[in-house]
Amino acid sequence: MIGAVPPLMLKTEANPGGLPKDVFDGIRAGVAGDRSQFYKDLAVPFFGYNRDNAKKSQGVIDTFWAQGSWAGYWGSKRASGSFQRSITRKT
Repeated sequence: MIGAVPPLMLKTEANPGGLPKDVFDGIRAGVAGDRSQFYKDLAVPFFGYNRDNAKKSQGVIDTFWAQGSWAGYWGSKRASGSFQRSITRKT
């Protein structure tokens, strides 16, 4: 998440397959509430470990948590905002 320029992820008229705004609000709330636990919990769906027969790696979860923790509060909060504002299109 740090330094990434993601495509537009917010659901808009131009991007009907995007995510609703409440998803991004939830990310910001998780970061503001208990950032450490938020990154531990986010790792599971982020890497698809919530799928049937997924091989879960505690090492990957721990590394994801560490990277999220190193980002700091403001970096994490700003990254979640950029996910809903960034627009990357082919011209």
